[in-house]
Amino acid sequence: MFSDFITFITDLPSQLTETGTFLPDSFEGGAAHLDTISHYISEIDTTYKIIATVISLIIALLGCFFGYKLSKLFMSLTGLLIGGIVGGMIGSQFFDGSSGIIAVCALVGAAILSILAYRIYQAGIFLLCFGLSFMAAASILPFTGDIQFFLSVVAGFIVGSLALKFIRPVIIITSAIVCGSSAAGCLTVLGQYMDMELLTAYPLLLTVIVIALGALVQFLTTSGGKH
Repeated sequence: MFSDFITFITDLPSQLTETGTFLPDSFEGGAAHLDTISHYISEIDTTYKIIATVISLIIALLGCFFGYKLSKLFMSLTGLLIGGIVGGMIGSQFFDGSSGIIAVCALVGAAILSILAYRIYQAGIFLLCFGLSFMAAASILPFTGDIQFFLSVVAGFIVGSLALKFIRPVIIITSAIVCGSSAAGCLTVLGQYMDMELLTAYPLLLTVIVIALGALVQFLTTSGGKH
């Protein structure tokens, strides 16, 4: 089972390029790998799903309420994630596509962008806000394929560019929206697992409350000076 899991993680970049999730239509190649993902998720015991959801909830709440204070950490993590995905995609598209090559390209890409995001503050700010806004746009846009990808990239560049001039408010708002909505989603999932109707009855209201509280706390607990 552990070896299967390692294989699944190693093949993730090629799965993303073939399924076209958050990618343009030119990368789409079928839904077989989505079935693999669904299979792994369905096989996980409910107890482990609850534990994973709680961990995700904690991370999301940290981002929602302390996104600006922890921005340096999140910059590195964002660079790590984006670099790993891009590196893996390059390995699967331009090389022989073997698991070893993909893994090496993903590790190299993750290391390079993570170091750049941590060492170069402006690059880190742009990557962080680009990644947050890209995920937000890709989640809420009603379009799919090329249109969704293009608009998500445009949204990412706009917000990332604005962040270079208005660092504090842009980071606070984007982290509160993305992480707050994720936290609300985790709370809703926990409510379903634990039969808590209070968490599942009004998901939209819960999302708005968490986002608003996160943004309010960040604005009240951070100063407007240089980071």
